[in-house]
Amino acid sequence: MKVVVLGGGFAGLAAAIALQERRHDVTLLERRGVLGGRATSYPDALSGEDVDNGTHLMIGAYRDTLDLVRAAGAGDLLLVQDRLRIDYRDDRGWSTLDCPSLPAPLHLLAGLLGLRLSWRARLDAVRLGLAARFGARPDGITLTAWFDRLGQGEEVRRLLWAPLATAILNETPDRAAAVLFYDVYRAAFLESAEASRLVFLRRGYGRLLDRLGAYFEARGGRILRRARASSIDIVGDAGTGDAVTGVTYAQRPTERADIVGGVQAHDARIDAEVVVSAVPWSALPALLPERWRGDAPFAAAARLTGSPIVSVEMWLDQVVVDRPMVGLRDCEVEWVFDKGRLYGRAGAPQHLAFIISAAYRSAPRPNAELAAMAEAALRRFFPAMVGARVTRTLVLREADATFSCDPASEAIRPGAATPIRGLFLAGDWTSTGLPATIEGAVRSGRTAARLVDA
Repeated sequence: MKVVVLGGGFAGLAAAIALQERRHDVTLLERRGVLGGRATSYPDALSGEDVDNGTHLMIGAYRDTLDLVRAAGAGDLLLVQDRLRIDYRDDRGWSTLDCPSLPAPLHLLAGLLGLRLSWRARLDAVRLGLAARFGARPDGITLTAWFDRLGQGEEVRRLLWAPLATAILNETPDRAAAVLFYDVYRAAFLESAEASRLVFLRRGYGRLLDRLGAYFEARGGRILRRARASSIDIVGDAGTGDAVTGVTYAQRPTERADIVGGVQAHDARIDAEVVVSAVPWSALPALLPERWRGDAPFAAAARLTGSPIVSVEMWLDQVVVDRPMVGLRDCEVEWVFDKGRLYGRAGAPQHLAFIISAAYRSAPRPNAELAAMAEAALRRFFPAMVGARVTRTLVLREADATFSCDPASEAIRPGAATPIRGLFLAGDWTSTGLPATIEGAVRSGRTAARLVDA
């Protein structure tokens, strides 16, 4: 069949590759000149190093994603931990979650011993693990409500669960749907020790998406970049109902000379028997005929809201952070990554990336204030910062980095199938059983491809 996929992020590429492998004629339309959507990167003009639009992290439980990456021959970009290890820093010094090579969940129980927590907090953590393993699913309630139900104390919430949950869900515990944290916890910590290992990239995410795109094109797929879809074309039939017939889009110039010369976009159309929409929830309604926008499942897209992420990229004239990733306890800047070290470069200048998830308070602040906040965290926690100098900073904001995964949103997330013949949905915001993660996006794309064949 002739298939058009809208959106060149992980969901769109996963769908396009899976459909192409099933011998369909697949064209992917991406509105920008780069692939990746909300998980991409670009080379920094001054340093030449990749800058992600928010540092993204994977874990060993991302089976669909890792399978896709390795199938595309991009496994060399993965940097996988031997075992789960997360270093934390607070005003009292270092503390480490270091999980030994034991079967799950014993590896996690042993790892908790290395964290600076009271025995009461450790017992609280064990109680939550038992509830995740043997208890009922916490459907329809917030994460805070679930913590209350399980008697989780203030210490374990503040030092362990809140930072971990906010990073996973990009939402605060008092807003987030508990069932999503429950499902991720089970997949990451209860199935196998390998599932909980952190997976970094040796380059920016844009490089990985380019490799996936090249794999798709080498096998016969077609990518149209700078092609902004304006409508999914749908016709009605009294006997069979509405069905897709193609996509109308605006093709902007792709050659640098044409872009600099001000060549205007031109309207174009591509026929299709099937359209897989892998665009963000906020972009979907405008692509549909008005008569469909208020109907299920499309009305759900208009009801979802976004949650922001702020990242601060910082370059120092000497090495201050001596490990690839550190969690900062009791600090608004939650995590810091040594991007240079992850990219295989040691020494100065040190390239750090600070992440603030669910950044409702931070996103409106001026760039200078956010950069100062990140620098203050370095001076607070890392003695080597004495005498070091910040040479440059970049502040990046993603206002709708993910959908806000509260219980109300979880109840209305649509599946891949739609009432319109030939139209399918994909994206981390669809009903994947996961929060807004790369794995959820890849899983949604593969699910849409399977339904096309079915």
